Amino acid sequence: MLPGSGHLALRRKIGWYIGASFLLGLVLVAIVVFTVPRTKLVGYVLSAKSLTLLIAAFALGATIWLAVVVHTYLLARPSRLNAGRQFAGAFVVTVLCFGVAAPFGFAAYTANAQRNLLNALFPSGSADGSAARAGDVEAIKKPRINIFLVGSDAGSGRIGTRTDTMVVASIDTQSGHTTLFSLPRNIAHAPFPPDSPMAEEFPNGFGDPHDPTSGLLNGLYAYGTDHPDLAPGEPSANPGLNLLMSSVSHILGLELDFYIQVNMKGFASIIDALGGLDVNVGLEPVPMGGIGPFGEEIRPFDYIPAGQQHLTGEQALWFARSRKSSSDYIRMGRQRCLLQYLIDQKSPMDVLRNFQAVAAATQDSVATNIPQELLPALVQLAEKAKARSMDSIAFDPSLPDPSQRDGLFDTGNPDYDYVRQVVREVIERASQPETTSAQPSSAPTVAQPAPTSGKAARPGQPTSGSQPPGSTGPTPTSLGQTCSATDAE
Repeated sequence: MLPGSGHLALRRKIGWYIGASFLLGLVLVAIVVFTVPRTKLVGYVLSAKSLTLLIAAFALGATIWLAVVVHTYLLARPSRLNAGRQFAGAFVVTVLCFGVAAPFGFAAYTANAQRNLLNALFPSGSADGSAARAGDVEAIKKPRINIFLVGSDAGSGRIGTRTDTMVVASIDTQSGHTTLFSLPRNIAHAPFPPDSPMAEEFPNGFGDPHDPTSGLLNGLYAYGTDHPDLAPGEPSANPGLNLLMSSVSHILGLELDFYIQVNMKGFASIIDALGGLDVNVGLEPVPMGGIGPFGEEIRPFDYIPAGQQHLTGEQALWFARSRKSSSDYIRMGRQRCLLQYLIDQKSPMDVLRNFQAVAAATQDSVATNIPQELLPALVQLAEKAKARSMDSIAFDPSLPDPSQRDGLFDTGNPDYDYVRQVVREVIERASQPETTSAQPSSAPTVAQPAPTSGKAARPGQPTSGSQPPGSTGPTPTSLGQTCSATDAE
């Protein structure tokens, strides 16, 4: 059980070297675990090359330890024992070998499973001819990176894939400060980059001018899938996603560096794998069900109780997507709050602790072009973001828009020049030092706020959403404060 002790019992000096080497190895492991920053350790686990070296180290360690056990037994000259004692000795040695090999084997198996997941989910920027297309590895060196988060659902009774959740996370690569730009599914007349095939096909924006119900933003994915010749060839192998990203990029005036596409039912499995989420549902229960696949009213099959709740994956999914007695814009707010809860309550270590379940839930439900080589740097950036509250801008009718008669943003007839102006101003403000103004922002908040999170701002506490002196136009809300508004009532 202690390498080298058997050799010492047999008066072999090599036992001192074996024991010293074993203890030195334990000390080195302890030094690494307790002195290397956690983000770096997680970064190693997110590197396929590091995992390959780790698997080799496990195999080498197991082989040396097994050799020590067997060598000790042979040095004891079992040939002098009778047959019964030889059998008993061989049995004990076999049990010890299994005891040594089992943990090493399990560790190597887990590391190999992690490596396979990385290779399946995250493309490699250095690989040639890969079916998966990796994004720009150098993007992390830019002042900001923009990640397109899209939730899709091709559920039963639905024709094609719909993208009802579309959020761009714009992240400052130095501070980790993150602003979410949310686009509602029903925003109309989506424009396309000039000189693109879709701009020629729809010069006045996506939609049939003779059909007022057509041309919503969440229809672009299906349209691109049906008309791949009109969609860009990048950044993914999916023409529907490529078309949607080209339009969202043009709408916001932002270059989208990466995307993360999540199947919504897979999202529920991931939440379950992480042990659920603590969520303040709000003042009213949230219906589970209540709207049929074609928009018809049906009876909810259950309700998420009001107040502070620990939600399962299915409940979290319904919290994000429930349409009964709710609007698209309230749903958007709940979805943004769920992102805040995930950042506040879950960490890369939670993923590692529940690795097998998370891997099973993720592999078939998540697609991304984030390169493997970028994961360690993104983990460090995520730790910075976790220490700050996220800001949020939603392009919905609660957003002030001076170009409209009622002074509010019109999703049916949006002013896209104004959208890009808002994005520019928000990013410019986010790049400036934080203000100390104690006045809360008058910017829009979600209509049905959700609950407090660990990083939520207290009422009256300054937030990055405060109006800077001399600035004009809407400012982002602090998402943490928005999601905790129910607690302040």
